[in-house]
Amino acid sequence: MSQCLDDAWRQKMNAEMDREILLHPDISLHRRVAYGNSILQCAQIDSFIKERVDVLIVSPNEAEEVRPAITRAFRAGIPVIIADRRVSGNEWTAFIGGDNYHVGTLMAEWVQSIQRNSDHPLHVIEVCGMPGSMPEKQRHQGLTDGLQMMDGKGEQPIIVSLPGWQDAYKTVREYLRTHMDVEAIVAQNDLMAISAAQAVRDTKGYGKGSVHIMGVDGIIVGLQAIVDGDIECTALYPSRGDLLIQTAAQIIANEPYARDSVLETIMIDATSAYPLLKHYQARLHDLETLKIVRMQANSDLQTMRSERTLMIVIIVIVGLLLVLAILFVVYMQHRLQKEIDRKILPQLEEVQEAIQLNTRDVAFAERMRQIVDDNLTDSRLNVEYLADALQMDRTQLFRRVKAITGKGPMEYIRERRLIRADEMLRTTDKTVKQIARELGFSNPGYFSKYYNDYFGHLPGQR
Repeated sequence: MSQCLDDAWRQKMNAEMDREILLHPDISLHRRVAYGNSILQCAQIDSFIKERVDVLIVSPNEAEEVRPAITRAFRAGIPVIIADRRVSGNEWTAFIGGDNYHVGTLMAEWVQSIQRNSDHPLHVIEVCGMPGSMPEKQRHQGLTDGLQMMDGKGEQPIIVSLPGWQDAYKTVREYLRTHMDVEAIVAQNDLMAISAAQAVRDTKGYGKGSVHIMGVDGIIVGLQAIVDGDIECTALYPSRGDLLIQTAAQIIANEPYARDSVLETIMIDATSAYPLLKHYQARLHDLETLKIVRMQANSDLQTMRSERTLMIVIIVIVGLLLVLAILFVVYMQHRLQKEIDRKILPQLEEVQEAIQLNTRDVAFAERMRQIVDDNLTDSRLNVEYLADALQMDRTQLFRRVKAITGKGPMEYIRERRLIRADEMLRTTDKTVKQIARELGFSNPGYFSKYYNDYFGHLPGQR
């Protein structure tokens, strides 16, 4: 594989590839990193061509600059899988990657959701990625086009694009010092979103939570930032290193494969970030465990090979022991293979099962959040109502919600109502009593207590 960068998102892709390759003991993976240098990447690809690799995976630094080297590999008869950044033409074997333009439209939808709750044009900062790169252009274009198609009420947001690839913290903070009306920040990756959040906290006149912030990628540090309340959400831009290895294995085995795979991008907010974060952390832990097991297995295999070599020498010297020595070698190889199967395969099956379970948890959490948010003002919204909507009994609902969010169903409903109440306090002229009654709090005193326990201050205070 020729990897263009060594950033956090591509490290996630690499970890997914490393985990998947353990399922294919007959395939070895050799990865080289270009560190953002297209000339170096082309040289690395040419080196792979000379080595006559069976399959070449390329994550291009700049698609058009690297395309000639990709074409040379393809014409040399080497199957080429393009990852993340699409190249023009047809001289490649398969493409697997996300839709950066769609990421931009998701950013626009998020800005629109904030704009709807404002009676004045929203002042928004767009923190852009590497200047001139394909993802930077496509994400910016998706944001621009998405905002132009706004069909909601109110004026168009004021969008200011700032460079953030080198130092997002410095760029955002300098802008905030002279513009005290910024209400939202959309960053083209999670690391820049986290830097922007720090800049907000360090700028006089602003504070944590005073500016809505969205990131992109859904890497572990981004999910942790959502859980910690530093940013509000992120667009999960899938890396799918596992699918890259699966496709390579299908090509090697002359099996059918998908030539063009566009990966889905979804929004992750505070409701779904926690279970997804735990899922990623578990996968990393499992990967480290599997690496240790594989290293031990390789060490055992190397030891076995040494023993076999020694035995061959003995066989040459002692011809009478030839048959016995061969049987001994076969027996030791069989025992070693059984040990490898016993140690590695069960753990890999557990990892695959955990991946499937956590994916279902994220979908369930999103569906539950949608049902609750759509019915916050409905007096019938309770455990029974939510159980009916999700088509499960009370006991199943309680266990599932507790496992995913760490809260009971009613506590979760109350939390969503408090979040909506805080939003209404900031965006409407309604009184605390009116908002409490509208959201199902019959006693304003109880509402104020719950609000204070959750936000750390009474309604209306900041």
